[in-house]
Formats: sequence, C-alpha cells, structure tokens
Amino acid sequence: MRKHVTTLVGSCLVVIAASATADDNLRISGFASLVGGTTLDGDGYWARLPDAAGQYATGWDFQTESRVGLQGIYTIDKKLSLTGQLMIRGVNDFEPQMEWLYATYRVTPDASVTAGRIRLPVYHYSDYMDVGIAYPWLRVPSDAYSLALTNIHGVSFNYNLDWDVGTTSFKFYTGQQHTDPNKLITAIEQYKTEQLYDDSGKYRGVRDIRTTKDYEDLKGIVVDTQIDWFNVRLSYLTGKEKFTYYAEGAGSTPLFGGAWADTRFIDVSVSADYGSIFAIAEYNDYDNIYSSWFTSLVYRTGNWSPYVFYSDFKGVLRFIAPGGVTVTLKME
Repeated sequence: MRKHVTTLVGSCLVVIAASATADDNLRISGFASLVGGTTLDGDGYWARLPDAAGQYATGWDFQTESRVGLQGIYTIDKKLSLTGQLMIRGVNDFEPQMEWLYATYRVTPDASVTAGRIRLPVYHYSDYMDVGIAYPWLRVPSDAYSLALTNIHGVSFNYNLDWDVGTTSFKFYTGQQHTDPNKLITAIEQYKTEQLYDDSGKYRGVRDIRTTKDYEDLKGIVVDTQIDWFNVRLSYLTGKEKFTYYAEGAGSTPLFGGAWADTRFIDVSVSADYGSIFAIAEYNDYDNIYSSWFTSLVYRTGNWSPYVFYSDFKGVLRFIAPGGVTVTLKME
C-alpha cells in the first residue's frame, strides 16, 4: 500500500577550496553538503542515493544525506599522477571510505590511461554526483540514477578530440566489482518485502537481510560531445552480474540468486546551458531490469535557481534462482 508522505528538506553546500601544502606536487580539494529534513505527514520518506538509501522518519534528520568529500592529487612528473578521494557519508554513520584511488598516465596531451579504483562513468553526472553544488537539485535524480554500482576496479583509456567547432571526449574502460553487502539493493528489498508490523498493524521496522552483487567482465564506452552551449553524451556498458539474497541468520546459504547473468546498460543525455537557462534530459535502459528518464528546466536568477523537474521509472524485477530459473515481475 502506498502512503502519502510530505517532507521538508533543506541543504547547505560548502566547497572547500584547493589548499596549499608543503609539497607543491600535492593538491588537496574537497566539498561538503549539510542536508536536513523532516517528515510532516505519513510514516516516513525514503531517500534513495547512488550508493545506498536512508529514511527520514520523525523529527529533523541531518544524517541521511549529509556528506563530506576530500580529494588529493599527487603529481609525480609531467606524465604520471595519483588521485584519491575519501568520502564521509551520514548514511554510512560517517565512517570514512576511500572511494577513488587510481593512477593516471598521460600518453599525449590529448590521451591518458587510468588504472585503479575509479568511478563507473555511466551517467551524465557520474564523476560529480556527490558534489551538490554541481547541479541545481538536492540530489541527483534517483529514478534515473538507480544502478547499484558507482565505483569499479578497472582501467580506462581517455582521448579528447578538438574539431574546431566543438570537442568530443572518448572513454573506453573495463573492470569488475564485488559489493558485499550491496547497500542500495538491501535497502530496496527491506522496504519492499521485509517490513515488520506489530499486532495492531503499526510499522516497527524492517527485517535484517543481506544482499550481494558481483560484476565481472565489464566493458564500456562513453562519447561526450560539446558544441558551444549544447552537449550530447552517449554511454554503453556490457558485462556479467550475479545477485545473491541472504535471509537473517541464514549465514552463507542464500535464499535465492547466485547465478551469473549477462547485463547491458545504456544511457543517453542531451543538455543545453545558454545564459540563464539550463535544460537537460537523460534516459537509460538496464536490460531486463528497468528503464527510466528525467527532464528538467532551470532558470538562474542571482543566487536562486528555480526549476521544474519530471522523472519516470519502469522496472522489471529479475533474479536468477538456483538451477538457472529466471523470474521476472513488471512494475511501474
């Protein structure tokens, strides 16, 4: 049963400027978002984030979506550099986590190779989805940014092409990742099927479960073209994935899942940034799992950026049961 919920959410965005260090080869920068929200009506509000999910229940909550990021870039020489990014998220109880750690080798001024723990570049805002000041909304669109994977261990080749009237960047990458637990899928499953109620029907929480998601043989390409104020970005990803679901107290024996399945993800975005007007539309399709899209129109005036926003999500729940049986359920 869907329940009506009203929330009030505000945020304070802070950008930490690059700081000087004793070593001229080291550059440190960062960002922070202080987000507070409260539920005005209903049982609560569930905030789906790129890498997890949190819930606004009763009273003001400043933990669910607040975050701090610190990034360090160490330049070894003109061709080689090291990059690391540390994230501190409220949804993870403010435990520091190293999300990026990679080396970049510049082959030519227009070509480079990156290897290590890198961001999965499938979305328009993938590289800076945590930097709240980089977009006009409180968070990146959760309908369209629903892939339960944000970082991979892999290698990417990057090439920039300048063709006078515009520029096109190409990114070819490959990698893998193992998430245990997968926080986003675990939260979805808990709030979808594992809700607990007392004898009077009052909601009292969710059952403790665990889900894992493995990704292998990931191969992708991104083509991003900028012509003056107009941008079009195309992303294509293929690979294999394995989803496993464990019940509370089940230990290492899964209830279902555990079989590999082929996967494909496509994303297309078109945007225009002209003077005080910014418009964007983005669509993606996760093969046999979901398709989603959003569009937004923003008008900048002074320190304010009022906008209109619309999104849509259509999904097919799919899991591979023991024995290779595929089960699907359509939803909107």
